[in-house]
Amino acid sequence: MSILDALNPAQRRAAEAPGGPLLILAGAGSGKTRVLTHRIAFLIKEVGMPPWRILAATFTNKAAGEMRERIEQLVGPAATELWIGTFHSICARILRRQAEGFGLDPNFSIYDEDDRRATIRRVFNAHQIDERDLSPRTVISQISRAKNAMLDPLEFAHQANEHQRRIAELYADYERELRRNQALDFDDLLIEVVRQFERHSDILQTYQERFEHLLVDEYQDTNRPQYLLCRQLAAHHRNICVVGDDDQSIYQFRGADIRNILDFERDYPDARLVRLEQNYRSTGRILAAANAVISHNQGRKGKELWTNGPEGDPVAVVECDSDRREARHVVDTIRRYDRLGRYGLGDAAVLYRTNAQSRPFEEELQRAGLSYVIVGGIRFYDRREIRDVLSYLRLLVNPADDIALRRIVNTPRRGIGDTSLARLQAFAQAKGWSLSTALEHLDDVPNLSGRAQKSLAAFADLIGELTTATDELSLPELGFAVVEKSGYRAMLTAENTPEAEARVQNLDQLLAEMTEYADENPDSTLATYLEEKSLLTSADESDNDGNAITLMTLHGAKGLEFPLVFVCGLEENLFPTARAVGDPQAIEEERRLCYVGMTRAQEQLSLTYALRRYAYGSLLATEPSRFLSEVPAELTTQNYELDRGFDRSRQRVVPPPRKKAPQGVHYEWDSEQSSGFDEFVAQDDFLAVGQWVRHPQWGRGQIVSREGHGEKMKLSIRFGTRTKRIAVAYAQLEPA
Repeated sequence: MSILDALNPAQRRAAEAPGGPLLILAGAGSGKTRVLTHRIAFLIKEVGMPPWRILAATFTNKAAGEMRERIEQLVGPAATELWIGTFHSICARILRRQAEGFGLDPNFSIYDEDDRRATIRRVFNAHQIDERDLSPRTVISQISRAKNAMLDPLEFAHQANEHQRRIAELYADYERELRRNQALDFDDLLIEVVRQFERHSDILQTYQERFEHLLVDEYQDTNRPQYLLCRQLAAHHRNICVVGDDDQSIYQFRGADIRNILDFERDYPDARLVRLEQNYRSTGRILAAANAVISHNQGRKGKELWTNGPEGDPVAVVECDSDRREARHVVDTIRRYDRLGRYGLGDAAVLYRTNAQSRPFEEELQRAGLSYVIVGGIRFYDRREIRDVLSYLRLLVNPADDIALRRIVNTPRRGIGDTSLARLQAFAQAKGWSLSTALEHLDDVPNLSGRAQKSLAAFADLIGELTTATDELSLPELGFAVVEKSGYRAMLTAENTPEAEARVQNLDQLLAEMTEYADENPDSTLATYLEEKSLLTSADESDNDGNAITLMTLHGAKGLEFPLVFVCGLEENLFPTARAVGDPQAIEEERRLCYVGMTRAQEQLSLTYALRRYAYGSLLATEPSRFLSEVPAELTTQNYELDRGFDRSRQRVVPPPRKKAPQGVHYEWDSEQSSGFDEFVAQDDFLAVGQWVRHPQWGRGQIVSREGHGEKMKLSIRFGTRTKRIAVAYAQLEPA
C-alpha cells in the first residue's frame, strides 16, 4: 500500500511529482499541509531520500511543529533528521554553524522589538535627538523596510531623499551599535545569510549540495530576502517545491511580495504546476460566492474551488441600520443557534477589518453574558491608548487620582523623567498632597531642574485647560479635546507605522463610542461615563473552556476555520479601506482579504454591513462594500435589521449642535486622513470660498480657502486682519 493512497488525484500528482521546480497552487481548505507532508514522506520512504537532505521552510513555529508531527506519523523517527522550521530559525541555525567562516561571534544575540527600541534610543542619545521630534518606531520601521529591500546603510543613504538622510545616519549608527553588542535583529537573520552566501560561495555550495530538496510553505507570503535565499539554496539541484495560494496573499504591509508566486514559472520555465481545487472545508454555496468575488482580481493564476460536500444554506447578506444594530444582530444570531443546540459558542467567529471594530461586539457580548476571546489583540478598553485617554478623563474628574496622573504625565513624552517625578512625589508626600496639588507649587519642589519644572508646568496648564472645558464641552467634544490637545494623535501620526495607524483607529473608535453614549444617555456626565467604563473593563475574565466566541481581524483568521462565520463591516472605505480606494493593486489585496474571510466558513456564512456607523465622533452614513455586489444574488438571502421607522432613503445623519467652546479655546482636527464617509456637514453655498460667515467667538469673516470634506473639512477664514484655520465640525458657523 502506497503512502499516497489516502490522497485525491490532484494531491497525489503533487506529492509524487518528479524532481525539478514544482508549484502547487493550493486553494483554501484543499489540504496543502497534507500534500506537503506526504511529499516529504514519499521522498523518504519511496524515493529513498535521506531525511537530512530535505529542507522545509514555513512561517510560524506552530506550522513547523504541526508539519513535523504529521511527518513523524508517516515515517517514524527518521523525521527527526529533517531540517524543518521557520525561515528565521533556519537562518539562525546556519549563522551559528557558520559563524567562524562568516566572521561572526557564534554566541551573537538576537534582538527583539524591545531590544531594537533600546538600541535606537542609545543612538538617539548619542545624536542628542529628542523623541518628541523623532519617534524610535518611525526610525525602526524605516530601517526594517531598507533591510527587507536588501539595502545596507550606504546604499540606503545613496537613495535617500531629503527627509530620509537623517534616518540614513541613524541606520549606520544602529548597525554599528548592533555589531558592538554582537547582535542581530530579526531582519538581519534573513539578509545576513543571503549576503554571506554571496560572499562565501564555498559555504553556499556546501548547503546547496546538502539540501537536495527544498520545500517552502505559504510561498505567497515570502519577501525579497526569503525569495533570494530560496533561489540560492535551490540553484544546484533545482528541486524546489513551493506551496501557496496567490488568492490568499494578504501581507503586503509586512513586505510579502505576491510577484514571487505569480512569477515562479518565469523564474523556472520548466516548472510543473499542480492546482489543488477540491475543498474539504466549506459548503458549495460558500465556495461559489468566494469564487465569484476573487474572480474580479486580475493579478492571479486562476483556479476554481469545488467540493463533493453539500450545497449548504445560502450566504446571508445582512443590512443593518447602524454598527450597534450589526453587533446586536450577530450576538442574537449566535445566541439563537446556541439555544437551539445547532452550534456552540466555540463554533462562531466574528471577523472584521480592523481591531478598532471589536468595541460594539465586545459590549453586546458582555451585555448578553456570552464568553468570547479576542485573537491577536487585547480587549478594546484594555488597549494602551484607550487606557491612556481614559486616564486623562479620570484625572479631570478626580484630581487626587495619582495613578492616572503618573500614567499620563509623560504620555506623550514631555521630557519628564523618572527622577523628576520621584522628586515631585516625595514633595507631595511630605506635604500630604496629591500630585495634582503639588503641581501648583513647583517652585517649592527641591532639586527640580528648570527643564523639568517647565515641562511639569506645561502639563499642569494642559490639565487645567481641559478641566475648565469639562463644564463647556459635551462628552465626545471633551474626548476629542484630550486626544488633540494632549498631542496623543500627533504622536501616533508622527510614528507613521501600521501599528500607530491601528492605534489612531482605536482612538477614533473611542470618540465614536463617546458620541453614541452621549446620544443614548443625554443626562449623563463624565463621571457616570467613567463609572460605567470602569465596571465594564474590570469585569472578571470569562472562564474560557473552549466554548467561547472568537473575535479577530481578517488578517488574523488566515489558516483557521469555523462552522459559523460573520464577516462584518462590509462598507466602502472600511472594507475596502479608504487608502485602497483608487489603487487597483490595493483593492485586489483587499479583495483577497475578503476571500480569505469568506473561506474560513465551513457551514454558515454571514456578510454584514451598516448603513450608519459611529466614527470620528459622529453617526455617519455609509455605503455597502463593492465586494457585496460581486456575490451572485442567487447564492444569497438578503436580511434587514432596521429600527422601526428608519427610512433607508434618508440615511444622512447630521449630529446635533455642539456646546460652545470656552473663551480662548479652539480645537481643530489635525489628522489629514480622509474618513471615507459621506459628508455629515451639508455642503451649502455659504461654505464656499468667498462667502461670508459668522463665528460665535471671532464674529464676521470671509472664507479664503477650503480643504477636506465632511467631518474633516477645514476652512481658512479672514477675520479683519487675522486669518484662522478652523475645523467646520466644531466651529458653529452661520451665514453672515
